[in-house]
Amino acid sequence: MYIATIDGGTSNTRVFVWHDGIIAGQAKAAVGVRNTAMDGTNQRLQEAVRDTLSEAASMAGITTEDISLILAAGMLTSNVGLCDIPHVTAPVRLEELARAMVEKNLPAICRQPIWFVPGVRNCNPATLTPDKSFDMDMMRGEEVEAAGLLAQAAPAGNAVFVLPGSHNKYVMIDEQQRIQGCLTTLCGELLHSLTFDTILADTLNRSFASEFLAGPFRKGASDYHKMGLLHGAFMTRILGMFCHYTAQEAQNYLLGLLMADDMTALERSRVFAGLEEAVFVVAGNPVMQKAYEAILTNKGRQVVLASEEQQRALSGRGVLYLAGLRGLL
Repeated sequence: MYIATIDGGTSNTRVFVWHDGIIAGQAKAAVGVRNTAMDGTNQRLQEAVRDTLSEAASMAGITTEDISLILAAGMLTSNVGLCDIPHVTAPVRLEELARAMVEKNLPAICRQPIWFVPGVRNCNPATLTPDKSFDMDMMRGEEVEAAGLLAQAAPAGNAVFVLPGSHNKYVMIDEQQRIQGCLTTLCGELLHSLTFDTILADTLNRSFASEFLAGPFRKGASDYHKMGLLHGAFMTRILGMFCHYTAQEAQNYLLGLLMADDMTALERSRVFAGLEEAVFVVAGNPVMQKAYEAILTNKGRQVVLASEEQQRALSGRGVLYLAGLRGLL
């Protein structure tokens, strides 16, 4: 039985074809929901999903027609995706999320129906006002990554899944393995902008840290609490000009500064009450994992680093797990 999993993001679309739980083929296209927003139509996105699905199937030695089950998640369920499916409201068990999967026929992409996993939001928007918006957040795609981690590395008790990216996502899981909600920051996007599009670009050598340096990183985290985010960011340039920081040291300093801001948001969130007992399961590349380990252990938190194998095709593994709970496998 061949199964395809589709992960649609803002900028990219990824497809994996699975056979007996093993990746048999994969493909990626630099097309995402941002193209729908720019074009005013999702035609380019439909074509990208169709072609990427065909390419992944070809790598597996089959055609799209030979795929028995097609599963999808991420921004494809948004109003600029393939079909607009409302978020499920937390708290939600994985079994409940699986029951909320929606089957859609999209003949422009393939003859088979596609099963979509909805996103998750923290609370009912009908209850929100500007003064009561503090607890609201939402995700499309990270909920299946959380499912993938739960299927492979579920800790006992409360857990926080840390999913770095353009938008860092923190997903709270309670002791009953329910998704309690999430928190999103612009950390990755802001790091990119500061690194490439500001006066700091020269100091940072227009690149991200390729090696974790504990000293500069911890100084950045400490300086955040002394001088705030934006003056601290400019301090990156001062350290390069007058304290002879290398680009690598400056990159680590800035990373520490931004991560400290993330920690403040987490600690102030009511959704993330009980952090003291939670185990932090950290995904991401090795530099990001070491950075999170440093800042979290400094706060006395328990940290588990997800292995490279556990993270491989994480979204796909999560969708497969949910499909199993739904009885599709």
